[in-house]
Amino acid sequence: MTNLVEGFFVCGFGDPASGVGGFAWDLGGAGAVLLTGEGLEAATFALEEGGDALTLELTAADATTETTLSPRTAEIALSGDVPVPVVSVCVADVVPKHGGQAVQCPGQISRWDTDPAEAAGTFRHLAVDAGEESLLVVEAIGEPGSDHGDERSAAWLIRGEEDSKFEDAFISTEYDGDGVPTRFGLELWPEEAERASRGAATRVSASLLGGVAVGDVWAGLFRSHADRSEGIGSYLLSRV
Repeated sequence: MTNLVEGFFVCGFGDPASGVGGFAWDLGGAGAVLLTGEGLEAATFALEEGGDALTLELTAADATTETTLSPRTAEIALSGDVPVPVVSVCVADVVPKHGGQAVQCPGQISRWDTDPAEAAGTFRHLAVDAGEESLLVVEAIGEPGSDHGDERSAAWLIRGEEDSKFEDAFISTEYDGDGVPTRFGLELWPEEAERASRGAATRVSASLLGGVAVGDVWAGLFRSHADRSEGIGSYLLSRV
């Protein structure tokens, strides 16, 4: 893999209507996945940064795409008590290398100065297209041996140049018999929300399009539904 970007990152894109999607990461160990006609496949990547844009080439067994991720606004530096990234909400221009139609869809880049999964038993990073050029970002971290429910989690909604942190973020994940995530749900409560009002929370439900294990990392793409908006959600899970 060729990576000309410094630091730790996750970057990706996706559009359920067009059937395109993929993402790459480097969290000490690097990997990538690409959605093809055969499902989600492990991929290699080449990454190059020029100006404000980032070019991501993903190559699976029988497919290669070149995607330009162009930030819609300046980077957003999130804050919280979990390892938090600096995030760019992007327009992704996806061009298949071996025929097929070019697609423009949502994309995103998350960066950390230090490895967010270092010394953690579990690390989760979710990026969910929330419609109207906005993005939900969720981070969770757990001590070695801890249960899913004991993890510390945080979530933000990024819209334009503004980010709003949720007061409480709850992640539920369903697994198959092999421990592979098949569905996830989010329940995100804004500050000072009336808990008796069900409509006060942002809720996301998502079903698996495909997932791949690469070393200690499992990476999956999900078809997501958030406030009547359908999109792609990426889910990176590091477990040691």
